[in-house]
Amino acid sequence: MNCWRILILALFGVLMAPGAKSEPIVVGELETLASEVLDEERTLWISLPAGYNASTTSYPVLYLLDARTRFHHTTGTVATLSRIGQIPEMIVVGVQNTDRTRDLTPPWTQPEPPEDRAQVIAAGGGADDFLRFLREELIPHVESKYRTAPFRILSGHSFGGLFAVYALIQDPDLFDATLAISPSLWWDEGQSIEQMKTLFKQRPGLTHRLFLSLGTEGGNMLAQFRNMEALLRFRAPDGLSWESRVVDGESHGSIPILSTHAGLRAFFPRWQAPAFVIEEGLEEMDRHFASLSREYGYEISTPEDLINRLGYQALGTEDTAKAIEILSTNVERFPESSNVYDSLGEALEAAGRLNEARELYSRAYQLSEGRQDARRAAYKGHLEALEAKLGESSE
Repeated sequence: MNCWRILILALFGVLMAPGAKSEPIVVGELETLASEVLDEERTLWISLPAGYNASTTSYPVLYLLDARTRFHHTTGTVATLSRIGQIPEMIVVGVQNTDRTRDLTPPWTQPEPPEDRAQVIAAGGGADDFLRFLREELIPHVESKYRTAPFRILSGHSFGGLFAVYALIQDPDLFDATLAISPSLWWDEGQSIEQMKTLFKQRPGLTHRLFLSLGTEGGNMLAQFRNMEALLRFRAPDGLSWESRVVDGESHGSIPILSTHAGLRAFFPRWQAPAFVIEEGLEEMDRHFASLSREYGYEISTPEDLINRLGYQALGTEDTAKAIEILSTNVERFPESSNVYDSLGEALEAAGRLNEARELYSRAYQLSEGRQDARRAAYKGHLEALEAKLGESSE
């Protein structure tokens, strides 16, 4: 197994003064996975949540087809939406193509392929093998190497969108949510719609989340998309939560950016705790995330940053006792996080409990070592400032 980092190398020499230090911005890592099913190596593009190495949390996984063209906008969307609390943080696993027509298209079953697409159709039909690769090799590899929550999303565009729909039909329990962007439902003369109809008959209790989108594309792309919408509207099982959009003004190439944002929001419509819940305090926030745990099928804790927010609100009103109580809860719940110790240290310092605060600042600084923690310099600054204050008071 080989692994190396994906870097964005900014030309800081152009933007910064001579002699200024420049560092690469890391957006993910590349791995190679040898596949017996496909009889080749596949490159994986891996993006972990910013706080992954500083926590023990398990995360949902977004499996992304067409990694080379879709990784950066997808990981940026995930990072932004999770940072503002609208979706959970998640691991993104992109799969790089070798022969996307072969891998992403189901077998052609109709007798006479259109002449203008005969060559493309002849090159396709390997979706069953690629699905086996996901099920038997990729997902077990990811779940053995990373801390994953039991909630998986599959996202694909064009032929990838067709494959995402096919994966739902063939193995409806493999993923919990499907994002099919501009799916090529024209393939095999629209047999995906017929196969989906059969699935609904066989699995009336199906539970799943599905988001479909299409740009301004017209022709058979639009016709078959509308056929799928009609099937969903009249035959979808009650447990299938679905949404579809046709977006005027977006091309086949541009629609993935908007769709990734909209689809992820659709999969997690109640994720963000409303303001009134936060205002009512930690107990109500715990109830909110307990309800999400029941909805998504795995334990979802009230996030560390939300608890911190409550603590700092109390500190801002000079209610140091309440701040200490709330921030102590964060230490109990997230003992591997550097930031919870630093935050509690600030509350204790505000309460005049300087020696206890120093111990917590020191703990935060020690824990952050080797973790690529963006707050490490702040922890050091808090510790040094307090030690200077203690030194002055002892003179």
